[in-house]
Amino acid sequence: MTAAHVPKKEPFYIERRSTLEKLMFGTGRVRRFTQDSPVLPDVWLEYAIDPKLENERLTVRASGTEDHPPVHLLLTPFREVSTGIVRKEVRARLEREWASEHTWRRHDHKPRVIYNQSTVAATVHFEDLVRVLIPMTDWWGRLVKRFPIEHLDDDGVQVKLAAAVRDPEHPPLFTGTDGKERLMPPDVLWLIRVVGAIALLHRGIPLPEVFTDEKRGPGQAKDEDWLPLVEAVADLLRGVAPQNPDARIHMIALNRVCTPSISGSRLAVKADAAARVFDISCKDLRWAVMDSGIDARHPAFRKRDKEGVAQKATEEGENAFDGFLTRVRETYDFSKIHLLLDPNDPLTPDTVDDNDPETREQLENLNDALSAGRSVDWSLVAPLLRIRHDAAYKAPGSGSDHGTHVAGILGGNWPKNDSADMLEEDLVGVCPDIELYDLRILDDAGNGDEFTVMAALQFIRWLNSTNDYMAVHGVNMSLSIPHDVANYACGRTPVCDEAERVVSSGVVVVVAAGNQGYRKYALAEGGSSDAYNTISITDPGNAEAVITVGATHRVRPHTYGVSYFSSRGPTGDGRSKPDLVAPGEKITSPLPGALSGVKDGTSMAAPHVSGAAAMLMARHNELVGRPQRVKEILCRTATDLGRERYFQGSGMLDILRAVQSV
Repeated sequence: MTAAHVPKKEPFYIERRSTLEKLMFGTGRVRRFTQDSPVLPDVWLEYAIDPKLENERLTVRASGTEDHPPVHLLLTPFREVSTGIVRKEVRARLEREWASEHTWRRHDHKPRVIYNQSTVAATVHFEDLVRVLIPMTDWWGRLVKRFPIEHLDDDGVQVKLAAAVRDPEHPPLFTGTDGKERLMPPDVLWLIRVVGAIALLHRGIPLPEVFTDEKRGPGQAKDEDWLPLVEAVADLLRGVAPQNPDARIHMIALNRVCTPSISGSRLAVKADAAARVFDISCKDLRWAVMDSGIDARHPAFRKRDKEGVAQKATEEGENAFDGFLTRVRETYDFSKIHLLLDPNDPLTPDTVDDNDPETREQLENLNDALSAGRSVDWSLVAPLLRIRHDAAYKAPGSGSDHGTHVAGILGGNWPKNDSADMLEEDLVGVCPDIELYDLRILDDAGNGDEFTVMAALQFIRWLNSTNDYMAVHGVNMSLSIPHDVANYACGRTPVCDEAERVVSSGVVVVVAAGNQGYRKYALAEGGSSDAYNTISITDPGNAEAVITVGATHRVRPHTYGVSYFSSRGPTGDGRSKPDLVAPGEKITSPLPGALSGVKDGTSMAAPHVSGAAAMLMARHNELVGRPQRVKEILCRTATDLGRERYFQGSGMLDILRAVQSV
């Protein structure tokens, strides 16, 4: 019996792939570009292929049920582990699986497992990938230490997981076997999203319509939509054999078809070494983070002594939360500026108390000035944008966690002994004692515009010009605006010009290169093709004077080079960009609400360079106010990764070498 021919281009397959990509990487403006699972993304996607489209590999059971074909995989053991030992362990675990009785096991195919000096090749079904191979990885070992997998059989836990799995990067608390409450590992929730969806597909159970609806997607799913995925994973993982530490797998990848030719960073950039060798402190420097907002209440931003002990407020009215001093000096909500600057239709932001007589007077004076056509007077605007650090303080919401994450990379300092068992190790940014300005240019939904960015940049120049000292030494902008090719010369858009003015005023400006380095193109003959995207730097990264930062791997930049998603040069008018690269993959940093999480992107690379610039100025005070010299030193001392100039810029950031070179 043979299956009829079905064209490769099939809407159902496209829906499956699109749905699984959303489950793996998330959706929205801020999404992850890599994932922590040792199983590479294309492996998961291969198991999601509709078997009706794979005629040459389709197996039709006597019962008429169609099996998904096994997938050819390459298993990379850890360096100290023999491939022969791994192959033996895989075979033994598979034999135990073949001898077991599972209601979902419909195939009797016994995979071939072979090996050479460096890799193990195995052709396995999805259930064997999950039950045999994944439990052999270090990722699984760390997972089950934090979340005993037998918890999945608890009906109450399943209901709680279904409610939490919508957002795996912001995990809830759960009660462990020792009775203590801990953060539920985000990997557990991620596992449910991906493995649960594929498990249902393999059992012929359609996913809830919300998952495949392009206009809605997984983000709109309700608790009851997720519960079948949780139950499928619980069933699939029941009775999994414990791990053998002597036969660990590092990575699981596709064994790709060959044819004839006709996706601890502080250590990587040497911030720790520079701080130790030169005893550098950035406590007298201030950096503005233009983003979605910083949670100033977070323990990571408390002032601490050299022993890491948080400093308590001693006087009433000090800049403090919960009795502890914060290094977030001031907070301004520029996302509300549109409400203030229209004299014909002025609206009051919800952060402004217009019942206060003094505030009411400020609003009237501002409106009079704007009605008269005078230049924006920041002395009138700033107090109305300022969010006071008091009992009424409004921290960024869970949907606006990007800014806190970015600020944590630059200046976080969260010892594990001050985290109520939330951390497994200290979470320390590049400059753990630097002071920060929180300039919120993105609203709670992650939306912003060029106007708001320019306004915040103008405010920084005003802030520096109205003080006897330099109030802000640097700016970090982990954001991007697509370059308008038809209307502006590259690097001469309004936001680029404004960034140039800030640099000319003596402020270091560090900008993310953008995440446009990878594209998927539809082919005329059907299907799609993955491709890298040159000339993809976004604004304000196209500005000549700013430091434009691309992304690389957090610990193995020489091996992996430039991250696949990182935007590449040259600029549209032929200038060399990015300027250099820094770690931007799987970076762990604080999140609002005294939490932490992992994110990817050039957004994460930029604050590493901001921190490097701050350390350079802290060590050599004569560089304060000389941003072009700072840029030149950082680029000149970067480490060549051996990649093309328009990919890597000058190379990988090296803070120790930069400090030593002056």
